Amino acid sequence: MGLVSWTLLTAWEVSRPMLRLFRSGYDISVSLLFMMFMSWRRRTSLPPVFNPILLQSATELARNIRDRKVTSVEVVRAYITRLSEVNPLLNGLAQENFQAALMQARKVDETLEKGYRDGTLLKEDVEKNQPFLGVPFTVKEFIALKGHPHSAGLVARSGVVARSDAEVVTRVKKAGSIPLGNTNVSELGMWWESNNYVYGRTNNPYDPRRTPGGSSGGEAALMSACGSPISICTDTGGSIRIPAFFSGLFGHKPTNGVVPLTGCNIHRDVDYDDIQVAGPLTRHACDLAPLLNILAGDNVSKLSLEKKVNLGRLNVYTMESDGDEILTTAICPELLQAQRSVVQHFCKTHDTDVKKINIPGMRWSFQVTQNKMEEEYNGDPSLTQQLADNKGEIDFYKEMRKSLTGRARHTVPLLAQVAFEKVIGKLNFLREQKNALRGRKQLKRSKSVEEDTQWKTMRLQIQRVLGDDGILVYPSHPTLAPYHREPVFRPLNYTYTAIFNALGFPVTQVPLGLSENGLPLGVQVVAGMHQDHISIAVAADLEKAFGGWVCPAKVM
Repeated sequence: MGLVSWTLLTAWEVSRPMLRLFRSGYDISVSLLFMMFMSWRRRTSLPPVFNPILLQSATELARNIRDRKVTSVEVVRAYITRLSEVNPLLNGLAQENFQAALMQARKVDETLEKGYRDGTLLKEDVEKNQPFLGVPFTVKEFIALKGHPHSAGLVARSGVVARSDAEVVTRVKKAGSIPLGNTNVSELGMWWESNNYVYGRTNNPYDPRRTPGGSSGGEAALMSACGSPISICTDTGGSIRIPAFFSGLFGHKPTNGVVPLTGCNIHRDVDYDDIQVAGPLTRHACDLAPLLNILAGDNVSKLSLEKKVNLGRLNVYTMESDGDEILTTAICPELLQAQRSVVQHFCKTHDTDVKKINIPGMRWSFQVTQNKMEEEYNGDPSLTQQLADNKGEIDFYKEMRKSLTGRARHTVPLLAQVAFEKVIGKLNFLREQKNALRGRKQLKRSKSVEEDTQWKTMRLQIQRVLGDDGILVYPSHPTLAPYHREPVFRPLNYTYTAIFNALGFPVTQVPLGLSENGLPLGVQVVAGMHQDHISIAVAADLEKAFGGWVCPAKVM
């Protein structure tokens, strides 16, 4: 380490207490401002849930359809009715597929009736080959669903329609599920609030004044409001887990490289990615493993999903914050108490000696994540090009002027990221010029090796701790679901989830009931590489202990 680097690092460490104090004052001010601004807006409630079909898990619905206790048409019609009730308030749907879904449901019912009658179909075969036959599903607009919009919230792509299904959609359809439509996302899927100038802003079902998260906010809002029993999403920096947390759901980020991503992006069509994953979002923990089994395909052999987990023999670790509280907000007291309740549950119910640990690298979550993303997406088009749908570049200054005069085509968070990209690019250019003038031309390779070592060291360190029988209990987010636009003032809080995209571990977001003001509580359960079955088993156990998803509407 050079003298200048050592001096800067020392100065940073010395100033940490003062910076934390400043950050705390800043967060208090932001919270007070939004509370004052939003207090005059009435907190609207969702329409009550009358149909018990809407409260059942996807697994139970599939079983009841196979057993002919309910028809696929009844299930699909129940969800169509519910979506028609809640979408005007939540604005989660991008495009519906209601008529086609009802036609497919009728075909399912006819096939089952005829097959059971003439003996050409057995329930066991249906369960094995089409485990979700007749059950509807929705998918985020970022994932290609044939015949549906595939804009990723970009105005430049507002008329683009998917010509084929993404691989994950193909697999869910093959399992017998019926598409009800696709749902709203953040612009380009690059922000943790679902808002764009194609579909508008999606609202949180527990409090429409707040965000359901992003980029899978449409999925989370409608799933939580009983608008869909199966939800398929992607997660690059927390796009499954942040919406799941804000909307009181279970969300699973699989081990990296297990579920194919073909058709899950608009500009980057790859089979697998070392950061982005596709996975399920559900109201019930029992649906996670069956859905992951379908999504993983042949790769499911890497996951041991059918292996039973002895919860009493798990090594349980807990870490209550990233240890930074400068770039990120300090953990909300109610979330801290919820996490400690999980620890107490393991101590009392499973007689587990839970160990409190500190992983030093977690306080550098933003830097590690950024370095990993630069490494993975190096050579991809710039953000200014992507915002123009890779047809030239947007004029940043022109778009800023439009934004200030109410004629915006791009959201503020994306324009802010463009500005950040431009500043970093300029600084890198100036640094390279300076080094060249001094005759100290740096090799890009040496930098990439250093960054590569940083995330790999953290991965090895955590894997060594977790092994194949350990879990880490970690906050899903430092605050409860924020008000609309509030994330702009706390942009780096997403790193609580994003760090595990960079490191590749499987993570399950688990709902833990509601806070005093009726917002979801939750926690992340992290398992070792390819030990997805462990975090999912823990999620099921915590669902029994804490109640899991709580319906945001009255159940009549």
